[in-house]
Amino acid sequence: MKNPEVEIGELWSAGSPILYIVTVEEARAVAACRAAADAIDANVAVWSSQRGLEPIAPEARTPVAAIQAALKAPAPFLAVLLDFHDALADPAVVRTLRDALPRLTAEGRCLAIVAPRLAIPDGLVSETAVLRLPLPSEEELSVLLEGLRITGAASPEDRHRVLVAARGLTESQARRAFLRALRADPTLGRKASELVLDEKKRILSRDLGLELVETLEAADALGGLESFKAWMEERAQAFAPDARRFGLPAPRGVLLVGVQGCGKSLAAKVAASQLGVPLLRLDLPRVMGAAEGAEENLARALAAAEAVAPVAVWVDEIEKAFAGSGPGQGADSRAARLLGSFSTWLQERAGAVFAVATANDVSRLPPELLRRGRFDELFFVDLPDAAARRAILGLHLRKRSREPARFDLGLLADACENFSGAELEQVVVGAMHRAFAQGRDLEMTDLRRVAQDLVPLFKTYEEEIKALREWSRGRARAAGREGAVVDLFRRAGA
Repeated sequence: MKNPEVEIGELWSAGSPILYIVTVEEARAVAACRAAADAIDANVAVWSSQRGLEPIAPEARTPVAAIQAALKAPAPFLAVLLDFHDALADPAVVRTLRDALPRLTAEGRCLAIVAPRLAIPDGLVSETAVLRLPLPSEEELSVLLEGLRITGAASPEDRHRVLVAARGLTESQARRAFLRALRADPTLGRKASELVLDEKKRILSRDLGLELVETLEAADALGGLESFKAWMEERAQAFAPDARRFGLPAPRGVLLVGVQGCGKSLAAKVAASQLGVPLLRLDLPRVMGAAEGAEENLARALAAAEAVAPVAVWVDEIEKAFAGSGPGQGADSRAARLLGSFSTWLQERAGAVFAVATANDVSRLPPELLRRGRFDELFFVDLPDAAARRAILGLHLRKRSREPARFDLGLLADACENFSGAELEQVVVGAMHRAFAQGRDLEMTDLRRVAQDLVPLFKTYEEEIKALREWSRGRARAAGREGAVVDLFRRAGA
């Protein structure tokens, strides 16, 4: 990725009359513009409605006056305009800009608009080059940390741990996190890196709708889904450094569709654990729910995810975020743009970012998300078969300090046909409640009684589940053991 000052210089030199730099880091953007101007010995000034065009025309405090002053400054010249996106809503300002375009290009002048969100009038779209300021790299964070005058003796390992913890933060956010960590531990020990990570969790969740999820689940914590786990184990090898030398690209991600309550969310956590990377949960409805700035919120969240790489990004129930945004579904232009931005990111994202998306209702998924290239594989997660039900029941018994061998899990699994993973857990939990209320330990009769009384979701949504199975044939790979879905179809037709 190019340095921002290099990209600004290249766009300016290529004759772009207007640069639009999208960022919340105003100071970094101004510094990058100054560096680009210094590189070619050009003049530069910064405009705001309070200070005018400093240092050449402090009296030019209106947007029109700023443009006129920029046309009079000695060329080559770069005017950095702060909060100018608000002024672009004024037709008089847009007209002044359009009239100035020929002179800006011919005389080597450029206007750099720095704003937190993108808002370009139709009449200026073709003449404006858009640049999104990337989050600070680890090298930039290192320079920032060095500038804070570390008083203690920090080892290279501790210093690196703190820098890794800060990835995904803006410069000002990282500075505050570093200062907090240094006050608590001047030697930048483990406590310092934990404080930086805690600060990042808080900021990502509050500002970007990203939650750093603890992933302690190993593959054996997921009952069933053998095909999915084997596929993930294979893909995990491609995250190793040797894979790049072999010529393998980093795995891109997986889409899990299927019956609710059958372990898709747990599978996302297990996937991150198998890859050995952190897991970020992206709350798409929250990110996209803003009346204004939804596109910038999404862009910032995705940029932060890339900055944290290697990482797995989990989007739960993705169909709820994009329902109705596909062609022929009455999609409004805003929803279509957001879907386009997210789909493009899935296709072209840089770095080791593994996307895990889950969906319960494929009928609400836009076809753009199902195209090859967005994800490496599409898995169908069905109700667990008999072997998977035995494994899931055993897992939940062990989780509650009960030895599965004490119980006839084969018999119990047969009694729980068409139960989801979540319902199998409730069989164990309900049976333990029953035993505890009667003042004794858990018995097989408790498990059978609760299984007999519980009405599974399949009874209520049998037609929908069968339709989902029908959809998956030829479209998705079975997440369970090979042949399990075929067995289910045979039973359904019997």
